[in-house]
Amino acid sequence: MRWLQNIERFEGWITKILEMIITVFFFIILLLTIILVLLRYIFNTSIIGGSEAMEYLFIYTTAIGAAVSLKKREHIKITYFIDKLPEPFRKIIDIIGLLLIGCIHGVMLWYSVSWIRSVGNHKSPVLRIPNWTIQVIIPVTCGLIILYCLYLIFMTILKKSGRT
Repeated sequence: MRWLQNIERFEGWITKILEMIITVFFFIILLLTIILVLLRYIFNTSIIGGSEAMEYLFIYTTAIGAAVSLKKREHIKITYFIDKLPEPFRKIIDIIGLLLIGCIHGVMLWYSVSWIRSVGNHKSPVLRIPNWTIQVIIPVTCGLIILYCLYLIFMTILKKSGRT
C-alpha cells in the first residue's frame, strides 16, 4: 500500500500549497483594506485599482477555498439522517454525493472554457487587465474539485471509514 501513501502525500502537498495561496491572498486583502482606509480617511486619496484588485483576490480565495473545503469535507452539507445509517449505506451516499458534485463541476468546467473564450478579452475597468486572467479561476477550481472528488471517492472505497 505504498502507492496509497504516495497518493495521500501528494494530495496533502497540493492542499497545503492551496492553503498557502489562500493565506497569502487574504493577507494582501487585509493589507490593501488597511492601506485604502488610511489613505481615504487620513490623506483623502486612494490607490487606483486597489478596490478592484481586492475584489479579484477575493474571487480567487473564494474559488480556491471551495476546493479545499470540499477536500476537508467542510463544505455545506446536512448529515443528520445520513449519520444514522449503517456504515455501508453512508459510504454509498457519500460516493453518490461526490459523483454529483464532480459532475456539476465537470459541466461548469466545460461551459466556462467557451464562456472565457467569448468574453475573456475584455479589459477590467480600472486595472485594464484582460478578464480571462480573473475568469480562469473557474475552470481551474472546477478541475481541482473534480480531482478532489475522485480522490475522496477512491479513499472512501479503499478505507474502512467512509469519511476521510
